[in-house]
Parts: sequence; C-alpha cells; structure tokens
Amino acid sequence: MTRPTLLVASLMREQGYCGVQTHFRAVMAFARRQGYEAHLVEPHQVSRWIRKFPSLVTRILGRIDPERAVLWHRAFSDRFLRASLRRYLRNLAGKPAVIYAQDPLSARAALALRREGYQFRLVAVLHFNISEAYENQINGLTREGGALWRNLMRIEQEVLPQLDKVIFVSDYMRRIVLARNPGMAAVEQAVIANFPEHEVEQKTEAAPRADIISIGTLEPRKNQGYLLHVLAEAKRLGHCYRTTLAGGGPSRKEWEVLAARLGIADQVEFMGYVSGASSLLPAHRVYAHAALMENLPITLLEALSCGLPVCAPPVGGIPEIYDDGIEGIEWPLDDATACAQKLIALLENESAWKIMSCAARQRYLTCFSPEVLGPKWIDGIIADSHGAARNGLTHTLELKTI
Repeated sequence: MTRPTLLVASLMREQGYCGVQTHFRAVMAFARRQGYEAHLVEPHQVSRWIRKFPSLVTRILGRIDPERAVLWHRAFSDRFLRASLRRYLRNLAGKPAVIYAQDPLSARAALALRREGYQFRLVAVLHFNISEAYENQINGLTREGGALWRNLMRIEQEVLPQLDKVIFVSDYMRRIVLARNPGMAAVEQAVIANFPEHEVEQKTEAAPRADIISIGTLEPRKNQGYLLHVLAEAKRLGHCYRTTLAGGGPSRKEWEVLAARLGIADQVEFMGYVSGASSLLPAHRVYAHAALMENLPITLLEALSCGLPVCAPPVGGIPEIYDDGIEGIEWPLDDATACAQKLIALLENESAWKIMSCAARQRYLTCFSPEVLGPKWIDGIIADSHGAARNGLTHTLELKTI
C-alpha cells in the first residue's frame, strides 16, 4: 500500500519561536525518519507580490483598528493557504494524502478543497489555550462578543465537527472544547502530549548562567511580570537569584520598567528572541513559569529533559506534565511571597534539588521523549488512515489527568 504524503497546514512559517512551530517541525522530522514524505503548507508560499497589498492594508489597519486588521489578515491567509494546498494536492495527482491542520482556519481551508473534489484524510490538532477567541481577548485584540471573537468562535464550531479526527495535547483542553462543541461527539479524538523537536544537548559541565530561566513570548498571558514579583519577594527574604528571560514580545518594556521599580533589574537578563532558546536550559537550575493559562507547553518538557525542576501554576494542562513535589513544584498566581518561599526551599536545599532534578529527567524519558511519543503521533495522524476505529476517544499515552 502506498504511504500517504503528510501535508502540514498552518498559518505560520516553518521557523520561529512559537510552540506550534516547534510541534509541527518535530512531527514532520519524525515522520520523515519513518520514511514518510512530509511538507509544510502555509500562506507565505504564494508570491510575495500577491501578498504585498493585503500586508500593506493590514499594517495600516493595525494603527486604526487592530481587531479589523486581524480579521483582514486572517481572510487573506485563508485564501493564500487554499491556493498553496491546492497546488500540493494537484502535484500529488490522486496519491493518498493526509492534511494535518494546526488550527481551525487551516482546517477550514482544507475543507474548502474537499468540496472542490480533492480527497484526503483531514486531522487537526488544537494548540490553543481555552480558545483562539480567549487568546486574542487576553492580548487585547478583541473583547467577548466582539467581531474577531465571534468570527473565531464561529469557525471553531463550524469546522471541528466536520473533521476526520481531532487531536488534543492535553486532556484538560479536550474537556473544555467538547463542553462547548457537543457536535464533536461523533468525531474521532485522541489525547497525545507534545514532545520536543530534539533532545537538548546535555553538557557535562555547563557554565552556570543564572539560577532561574523562563522561555516564551513576553505578553500578558505568559505573565512574566509575576515572576519579577516573586524574585523581589525572594530578595526581601534574603536571597538574590539571577534570572534569564528568553523571548521578545509586547510586554518587554513593561517588564523591564517593573524590574527596575522592584529593585531587581541587576538580577534579570532580558535576552529578547533567542533562536534555539532551549540550548540555554542546562546552564540554569530551575525553570519558572507563571502563565495564566496553558495547554501543554513544550518549554516545560524541554526543561524536564535537562533535569530542571519546574515551578509552575496548576493551570490548564500543566498538572498533566509533572507531580507536585516530585519533578517540580506547583505555585499560586496570587501569592508571590508563598512562591518565593517555595523557590528558596528548593534552591537552598542541594540534596532535595538533586532528587527532584533526577526525577524530572526520568519523567521526560518515560513520558515525553521523541522515542516514546513520535510513533504515537504518526499513528494518530497517518497510520489511522488505514482503517482506524471511529466515534471514540483514544488516550495514546500515559498522562497524569486531572
């Protein structure tokens, strides 16, 4: 039987710092190692001259009405993605294909081509936190009931029940999405955790850079400002910890001002965007996270792979990654003093830290390594096209569900 070609449909380019990009690069790389042909299909693959006018309008609209700018950008991204997918499907000339959509709009573009007569298996993964509408709302681009909010929710509700399969990266998000989309009950589903793109190089004697690291876009949802309050509390309690914040974003200037106001500017290094930021992990002792909501963040898995205990709030799918007190610690988002005390207790007890570090590494090897999860993703996306069971939920890994 001819192996299907994997077409990963996304609104994003291949390279970048977003966890979505890390995910589809990891899946494509593993699929290729298994002998599958895999391609990324995205809107930027059409001629830049065709994209020039819509891009100009988006930039102008962004200064006047950011919400309308996003809607305009998404409308043309949809058109461009359809054109790119159509070209790939024509080139396949009827050979079996699986389109693996990274978001509801990409899935909608694929459905439009199915209506044109193209045949393929259509699988989508849901990376978003709560919903795309929630993410844009918390970043100030829309409000509940606003034009963009309504558009995003409508596309989700229309598209998801039409797919051949939906994959969730956390059981938490599966429950959230199914509660508001009962029409998905007949769609095949699976819960499979993310896995890192590649193993972070383990340097035997990594030169210490700082005590704590946090990687991610500096934005309201990631909430790095709260980490600064935790550091300030630790300093008040007599412990000054050096911290690396790797990532750029709209909140950087705000966080820099906050660090200066709290008197910890000399303890915090704002690195901006760093390509391959996971390579920084071995030079730190703890990974700190303060996001208001997460699905299943890959950066936490990368931290575990380096034996870094994780300090994070029990929100979204994070409790499915590690056990409190074993591979890391859970901390609240409303009590910086309590967080500082937990951080101090971990960093100032070398034997406890070593035990937790070993447990973190073991958790990664057992549950989240490419060797463990890569085959499950390929099974879930591609292999099921050769006669998978329908109308059911498949848990294809051992997650600590809540």
